[in-house]
Amino acid sequence: MLPRIPPRLVPFIALALTAGCGGVEDAGLSPEADGASSIITQALVCDGVTCSGHGVCRDNAGSAVCVCDEGFTGSSCATRGSNFYARTLLVPGLADPDVHKENDDLFFLTGTGDARTVPIYETNDLSSFRFKRGYDPSVADPAYDYCMIWAPDLGKANGVYNLYFSAQRVPNGMACPASGQDVTTFVASASDLNLDFGAPRPINPNTTLPRTTIGSACTPQGCNRNIRIDAATFNDTSGSWLFYVWFQNGNNISSFNLAAPATVYNHTGPALYSTPAHEEGINEAPELLKRNGLYYLFFSTGWYNSQYAMNYIMGDSLPALTRTRAVRPLSQAMRNAAGALIQSHGHNVVVDRRGEYFNIFHQGVFQPAGTFTSRSTYKQRMAFKPDGSLHSLNQVNIRWTRLAGYSYSLDVVLRDGTTVGPCSAVGIIGTANKTVFNGVCPSANSRMVNKGDIAAFRIFYSNNGVWGPFVEKAYDGVSDDVFLELPGGTTPFVDLTWSEEETGAQYSIDVQRRDTGAWIGPCIGVTSVNRALAWTYSGRCDTPGINVAISNISNFRICTAMNGDWSRARCGATAYDGKSMHVPIVIP
Repeated sequence: MLPRIPPRLVPFIALALTAGCGGVEDAGLSPEADGASSIITQALVCDGVTCSGHGVCRDNAGSAVCVCDEGFTGSSCATRGSNFYARTLLVPGLADPDVHKENDDLFFLTGTGDARTVPIYETNDLSSFRFKRGYDPSVADPAYDYCMIWAPDLGKANGVYNLYFSAQRVPNGMACPASGQDVTTFVASASDLNLDFGAPRPINPNTTLPRTTIGSACTPQGCNRNIRIDAATFNDTSGSWLFYVWFQNGNNISSFNLAAPATVYNHTGPALYSTPAHEEGINEAPELLKRNGLYYLFFSTGWYNSQYAMNYIMGDSLPALTRTRAVRPLSQAMRNAAGALIQSHGHNVVVDRRGEYFNIFHQGVFQPAGTFTSRSTYKQRMAFKPDGSLHSLNQVNIRWTRLAGYSYSLDVVLRDGTTVGPCSAVGIIGTANKTVFNGVCPSANSRMVNKGDIAAFRIFYSNNGVWGPFVEKAYDGVSDDVFLELPGGTTPFVDLTWSEEETGAQYSIDVQRRDTGAWIGPCIGVTSVNRALAWTYSGRCDTPGINVAISNISNFRICTAMNGDWSRARCGATAYDGKSMHVPIVIP
């Protein structure tokens, strides 16, 4: 009896029969039929084998074998490996990366290379990249020469592949760069996966719409109509969008729907919003993501050789992604103990593969400290918190309970079994009960340590200068918060964080007493909290003017309202154990 053939294999059977017709000789099947037969056999062997959604099934001599995606291991790819959150180098010397996903097993990576051509790489697993081809717009367009070619974006819309890139353009044979010009953005198209892009085209030429602008002056309609650098395309249910950077008082980000380009949405930047000093007037490199109904706008801030870092904004629509929402840090520039820059991160793209999300970004190297050496493209897996926000690239908030009269020191235990200690010595931490690890161990010759390489944190404690006792806490390689409970210690404070609600929402904090069950609300009123998304509670309810000990709290509650209408407030509460020093709260 022939085995039952699942319905989805019928096309494979048809392919096999077609390949065999007219090509079968007495000596055996033709190569085409042989290949089709192999496809059928593999499909039959792997039928129903999911590899836990983290790998691909292969036929190995009649047995189903799972080839696991990076970070997963085991016969069914159900176990996370020790390298799950590791940072990996993808392409040396490549900056401003962008990735187009064709499917879960085919991706194309591009970025800034030699500033004269656009390199394009191909990968099937987001780990091993091979050079596919280079695009030289000066060859594709014999009428012009192009230079200062930066920050390409590779995407697909309506079945056509589009390559956006920033550049200067001059008539063929003229000097490039050229005076009186600024960089602007062009687009070239290809019809298939050969990615053989044709001549570049200006965007919306000879219109009043946002457009390619060769000259350095702003358009009469405003500087935000100059599409300068860092184009980023995004396909949404509302249409295809183009995000871009324009220049005025620094770098700014705007966007428009390609189907309705007359409406420009301004998202970030010093020309329109108040920006903090550490951003240095630079808001650039937009990148978009939609996940679980939330939209994310990623962007980079600061000069490349100063405070360059990644940030993001969350919202419920693309137009809502502005600085009227919270701007959240994703990375921080890393400095040695003397304050000199040693590493930076920026211009990222977010890629998903079989439900896993990866942050692909360029990493700047400054060695010797403060001296720029190179930029290369790296990848690090992303992790989301319950409210949809992200764990950061290189920061961990480490908190521990207080022992009266004691000082503290921090060690880091790596996944290879070695220890970096002290990472932050007592001279840095002193008697504090919280420190922020930012990827550098200042007390260990400013050694850089990636979060994904950490297996545990150790807090040593002493009241006499003898450093023997310590408490160790295992670490997952990604979390932003770690709590260590020292024997006999007390909780000096609780850091409360909560989800961001509607744009412009205000918040207040309630607490529930453990001894009576009574709620005190507000404990910290809206006048104090206002639009903040975090608060440190140290035992005092400011609004009623009473003390409520941390150990006597059984629940924290955050309430939110719009326009002062607290009769329609929504609240979210989280039970509290009386000891922990960080409580995240999600408002339903």
